[in-house]
Amino acid sequence: MKKVAYIGGYWSPNIGNAFFNLGADYVLKQVFGNENVTMVFDQPAYITQWNTNKGNPPWAIDYWSHLNVDYVCLLGPVLTRAFLPIWKKTLDTLKSRGIKYMILSAGMMKYDETVIAEIKEYFKTNPPYVMTTRDTDTYDTFKDCLENIYDGICFAFFMPDCYQPVSTDLPPLMAVNFDKIDEPYIYIDEPQKKTDISFDFNGQTIGMKFGGVFSRLGLKTDRFTDALVYAMSPLPRRKRPATIGKYTVIRTDHRFSPMFMRKVYRYDNSFCADIPHTYANIYAEAELTLSDRVHACAITLAYGNSAFLFAKTGRSALLHRVGAVDIEKHPVKIDLDYLNNEKLKMITIKSFVHFFKSGGVKGQSPLWDF
Repeated sequence: MKKVAYIGGYWSPNIGNAFFNLGADYVLKQVFGNENVTMVFDQPAYITQWNTNKGNPPWAIDYWSHLNVDYVCLLGPVLTRAFLPIWKKTLDTLKSRGIKYMILSAGMMKYDETVIAEIKEYFKTNPPYVMTTRDTDTYDTFKDCLENIYDGICFAFFMPDCYQPVSTDLPPLMAVNFDKIDEPYIYIDEPQKKTDISFDFNGQTIGMKFGGVFSRLGLKTDRFTDALVYAMSPLPRRKRPATIGKYTVIRTDHRFSPMFMRKVYRYDNSFCADIPHTYANIYAEAELTLSDRVHACAITLAYGNSAFLFAKTGRSALLHRVGAVDIEKHPVKIDLDYLNNEKLKMITIKSFVHFFKSGGVKGQSPLWDF
């Protein structure tokens, strides 16, 4: 059986990375076998932010080009302006050694035509052995230049397959996750203003007050207010209830690092960690998740619960891909039968490109045939 090393990490600045890392670990082990799959930490440019558009720090070892495997697997939204500066040297070296690379759960942060053209030009000489995308927009962008590309889903949706949550004795839960803007005031049975957002959920009308110009701006932008939420954290705390109607509120923060106490533990029932499992447990129990994080919504949906996204971002296309097309308008659930069918296709690859064949059986899961 072939051996594969997949690239992962950077969980503490964004625990959402862990969700698709663990999903990929599950899928790749179904395909290659447990003993043939290894996780390797990602390139240093992503964590140092040392002028990522120029690549990795010059003093860093290119450890990845020395791996003795058959495939190196890149994961997630790597198709950015920094992709070639960070990865080209390594991928070229791997090619010279006869080692193929894959990009799975592929996505883009922004659809920059210049960047897309540069990546497509590189793919002419060194294309990925296979690419699966996490949203149809990315698939449509690259399908004309890659033969072996599949319109897949984000590997974060495999979390229920690799993590089984434990129950708690908490009352019904609502998960509230706002990392980029200050958490809105959420209420039931209170007077509403025209600027409030309201929606119906389980027979009740829930209102949300977004205070301040920066919070309202954060609903219409992508990442503009990231630093502001840290800068504003020393300000006096606002009123944020520990319960809303029948729901106990758990406030998750996806950024363990940098750890600012006044930002991370600002309100009652806050939770933050540098490992992903308890986040999955919370979202699996929460009847409703309200968040400006795409992957908080993704995990909630994957476990069969309702989510409402408060962010304007092209990355929400990975939620639309599994049927959550109105998730920016109101709380939604997805059809789990449809999701499970999409996951099954990802593992069996019956609808994949011609060079894959559904192979033997390991446990209950058919394997790809490499």
